[in-house]
Amino acid sequence: MPPDADTTLPDYLPDRPDILFVGINPGSYSARQGHYYARATNRFWWALHASGLIPLPLSPQEDWRVIEFRLGLTDLVKRPTNSAADVHGDEFAACRQVLADKITRVQPLIVCFNGLTGYQQFFQEHTQPGRQIRCLHGALVFVLPSTSARNAAYPRHLVLEYFRDLCVLRDELRNLAAR
Repeated sequence: MPPDADTTLPDYLPDRPDILFVGINPGSYSARQGHYYARATNRFWWALHASGLIPLPLSPQEDWRVIEFRLGLTDLVKRPTNSAADVHGDEFAACRQVLADKITRVQPLIVCFNGLTGYQQFFQEHTQPGRQIRCLHGALVFVLPSTSARNAAYPRHLVLEYFRDLCVLRDELRNLAAR
């Protein structure tokens, strides 16, 4: 059963987070559960901890706790679907400025797109995972391969490598800011 039209996930947007994670859009299952990356097969929560980005494992039901670790969560498009392929180009276009406004407001060190599609729809260009050359409203940009288990192109160990690279980047930026 699809979620109601008004059902989506809340944004977790602390001021000046180290990393603002930007999903493509909520999955229908996650929206029904009321939590980000709620499927047990999604690798987001596992990789977040295994990479060292957070010091303890969190479950999807604890998604709100990301704020404690100077992290934020949002989506490019807030409408839940069964697949990101169900999001229309005009929806992406309509949401670009909304995301830009969120980034300007909270001023993260890093904007991290969880999935190539989110980056590609936001910037209208293709890329590879990892640190990007561009900045977005003062934040460095990083792209993770989608943590969905449907993303067969990137097995667990590769997803974890990108999360570890993100952790190194975050730590470098924290050290620069402390000087």
